Amino acid sequence: MNGHQLRRAGLFLLAFLPAAGYTLVRSNAVPVTGAFVSPPTHVLAVGGAALAALLAAMLMVRAAMRENDIRGGLVGVGFLAMAGLLIVHAAATPGFILGEYGRNATVGLAGALAVPSGGILFAVALLVPVRMTDAPRRIAQATAATVAALIAFGAIGLGHPALIPLVPVNVSPGAYVLLTPACGVYGWLAWRTWQTYLLTRRPSDAAVAVGLVWLGTSIPTYLLSPVWSWTFWAGHGLEAAGFLAVATAVTRDLTRRTPTYALRRRTRAADLLDSESELLGGYVKSLKADLHHHDPSTLVHSQNVAMLAVAVGEQLSLPAPALRRLAVAGLLHDIGKLRIAPEILNKPGKLTDAEYRTIKTHPQSGANILARVGSFDEEIPIVLAHHERVDGGGYPHGLAGERIPLEARILSIVDVFDALTSWRAYREPWSHERALELIRSETGTAFDPACAAALLAVVAADAATDLAA
Repeated sequence: MNGHQLRRAGLFLLAFLPAAGYTLVRSNAVPVTGAFVSPPTHVLAVGGAALAALLAAMLMVRAAMRENDIRGGLVGVGFLAMAGLLIVHAAATPGFILGEYGRNATVGLAGALAVPSGGILFAVALLVPVRMTDAPRRIAQATAATVAALIAFGAIGLGHPALIPLVPVNVSPGAYVLLTPACGVYGWLAWRTWQTYLLTRRPSDAAVAVGLVWLGTSIPTYLLSPVWSWTFWAGHGLEAAGFLAVATAVTRDLTRRTPTYALRRRTRAADLLDSESELLGGYVKSLKADLHHHDPSTLVHSQNVAMLAVAVGEQLSLPAPALRRLAVAGLLHDIGKLRIAPEILNKPGKLTDAEYRTIKTHPQSGANILARVGSFDEEIPIVLAHHERVDGGGYPHGLAGERIPLEARILSIVDVFDALTSWRAYREPWSHERALELIRSETGTAFDPACAAALLAVVAADAATDLAA
């Protein structure tokens, strides 16, 4: 198991350990004594989480309006709804302002609705169109409507608690009516964000995924626990921890104007190519800049290959980790050309046999460079094999068929297609039709048939999009 797999396993354990622990010990959820049953303790604990959520909401809404980001704005409104309901929940603590539960149903309803209401708004944020010309106005309207609803609920709940219906809790069948859809929403959001993390490997995306699981877990932990039991407090603790994890990660991205993916849209592998520094690291990115000065055509070629490779990978329904490997390997597949003299790389005429043998060293040179840099163990086999052929006639090791990594088979065909359709010192670019005809003729010998079919589908879809535009 490599470092990335260990990290994923650790995050999975971190996310689901509270749920597993609660399942094992729920039958022993006895009430605690002392200060933990005092109203001020509940007010301070819940109020602290509410203030954290409120601060996160303000930062998110402000940043989203500045960036014309409707989805980011709705995420902020979701935090605002949770914060407001938690403030009401804290204020309605039995024995603080209002009486005991039974005459005071406000505390139960506000607490039960806080996390689910935020989850619903998070889900809505993922469903609205990405681009809206009047996003700031719509964000302001959603914010105003949410604040008005919170004020109305708080006024009724704290001023006339008899008007608030009792929420069935403590393992009542009615609790599951609320639990099932609410937990389902958070499960869906966490799964989407986890897929984003598998692509980006950003700590902030991992934090959002874990935080969403904690928020979803806090719902049954809170609602199905006896009041003042230690699992009741654990539910509040998970709620606060989930807020902190999600809010810190998302607001960090928004305030720094860093591209953020979690909770805002479905991330595609091509999105990674907008932030090469995070994907490759500063040192490798500087090597790419050196390669651009060494061979000016390589930078654009590498970008094109990476973009097309991940599109082919998505056409083949590859999982997120494989798409990430394709993106990185596509950007770096020609890094070994740093070891080849520019006069050979840019020679306008036919290469001699000796020069061609030199060119054929670049996959191994690239693998050697990445091995010295470190942290590219998953991409090295792809870079090394991107000039292999499925019939075994490629280089550097003459691998054939499935002995060639699938990502390398994709990179091989995409590399050839982009090279043929781009300007080179020794020839003009081919038309797409001519390049595809060559690929068809060499499918099964040079190229993998499934990869060839996927490339043809991607190129056809791109052509249809261009015509429609």
